[in-house]
Amino acid sequence: MQKSARYSKIQQQCWCAQLELGFEQRTNRTVMTHRRHFGPVRVQKMLWPEKTGVCHAIIVHPPAGIAGGDHITFKINVKNQAHAVITTPGAGKWYKTSAKTAYQHIDLNVDQQGILEWLPQETMLFDGAIAESETRIHLHQHASFIGWDMLVIGRQARQENFNTGLYCNNFQLFRDNMLLVSDRLRFSGKDRFLSSCLGMNGKAVMGSFWAVAPIQYRSSTILEQQLERIRELMMRMDLPIHLTILGDVICARFLGDDVRQCHDAFAAIRARLRFYWYELDEEFPRIWRT
Repeated sequence: MQKSARYSKIQQQCWCAQLELGFEQRTNRTVMTHRRHFGPVRVQKMLWPEKTGVCHAIIVHPPAGIAGGDHITFKINVKNQAHAVITTPGAGKWYKTSAKTAYQHIDLNVDQQGILEWLPQETMLFDGAIAESETRIHLHQHASFIGWDMLVIGRQARQENFNTGLYCNNFQLFRDNMLLVSDRLRFSGKDRFLSSCLGMNGKAVMGSFWAVAPIQYRSSTILEQQLERIRELMMRMDLPIHLTILGDVICARFLGDDVRQCHDAFAAIRARLRFYWYELDEEFPRIWRT
C-alpha cells in the first residue's frame, strides 16, 4: 500500500490534528511567518521577553491528551538565524484506550545558524494506554538545539501502575542527514523493564535531555569543560541526573519519582547552556510560573 493511501486510511479511522509553524528572523527579532493547523491544536500565545528578540511560543492541545485512535502531528521549521522557544501550558496525557493505538509525530527542522529550544512539559502515561510517539529532528551543520522529553508512568496521585497497554517511543536526531542519535523505548504493561534495575527500577519518572551546540563550541575539550561545571551543579542540587556526550551531542538522563525534580534539573542545564552558547539569561517561559 502506498504511503499516501495508508495515511488516507488512518484519517478515515482516526481523529487527526496537525500544527505547522515556521519562524524567521526579521529585523531585530524572530517572528512566526507560517502557521497552519487543522483539528484542536493551536498556538496560544507568542511572547518576546528577551532583548535579543527570541520568540517564545506556547502551543496548546485543548483536549489535553491523546486517546486511542487519535493522530497528532507537529511540524516546526526554524529558518536561518531565527531563535524560537516552544513549550506547552501543562502536562500532556496518553489516555486509556480500547485496543486502538494513539499516535504522535514530532518533526523539527532547524536551518543554518537557527536555534530551537523544544521544551514541552511532562507527558503522563495512563494505565491501559496504547501509544506510539516518534520525534525526528533535522539540523543544518551550523544549527543548534536544546530539547527534552519527560514521561510519567501512571497517575501518581492515584498510585497507578502501568499494568496493561503498550508504549513505544522513537527519537532520532540528524545533522545534514547524518544520524547522530537514535533512541528507542518500548514496553508493555507489567513489563520487566518497569521493575528491573536495568530499566526503570520501579521508578515512575524518566526524562531525556538533548542538546547540540553551535559549531564554534563543538570541540570535545570545550564540551567536557562545560559538562563538568554542569555536573557540579547537579551534585549541589542533589538530583539523580546522569550526563554524557555522544559524539558532540550532550545527553542527560533522569530517573526518579518526582517530575518536578526532573523539570528543575533540565531547566538548570538549559540555563547553563544558554549562557555558555548564546550569552543569554535563563528566561524561563512565562507559562511555567502560572
